[in-house]
Amino acid sequence: MPVFLRLYLLPVLLIFFQTASSRAGTARDRVCNADDPVRLQIAAAGLRSAKGNVTILLYGDSKEDFLKKGGRLARIRVPAQAGEMRVCIPVPVPGSYALSLYHDEDGNHRLTKNWLGLPTEGYGFSRDAAVSYRLPHLEEAVFTALPGDTSVRITVRY
Repeated sequence: MPVFLRLYLLPVLLIFFQTASSRAGTARDRVCNADDPVRLQIAAAGLRSAKGNVTILLYGDSKEDFLKKGGRLARIRVPAQAGEMRVCIPVPVPGSYALSLYHDEDGNHRLTKNWLGLPTEGYGFSRDAAVSYRLPHLEEAVFTALPGDTSVRITVRY
């Protein structure tokens, strides 16, 4: 990646991952129970190690809240597994949602970055929304959760 692109992405990625990792948890920040009526079956693929945790952030269908401080509906942290791992999280009701995740290999509850501010730990978004010159827009990551199980696959990028 050219240096000028890295410098452009630096503040964008820095803001996203600092705000995403600094929010307090809620009672909804949990994995599924058998009696949850709407469940997201998330497959995170491409994890390079079993070190640390994977942090998953759930967002609703509001453009104003997506990837913004205070905008998430839930956050969970689960132990990482190398390769592909699966985790189930409940959502409040059927509807439109988006996910982001990061592989917190060092367990510091933040996405670790290099001296340029670019992530050195893995990250990804629902629908494998691309990160190029900017973070994805809600429309690129949104999906519909139906009653029962909805499968979502996210490729982790390093």
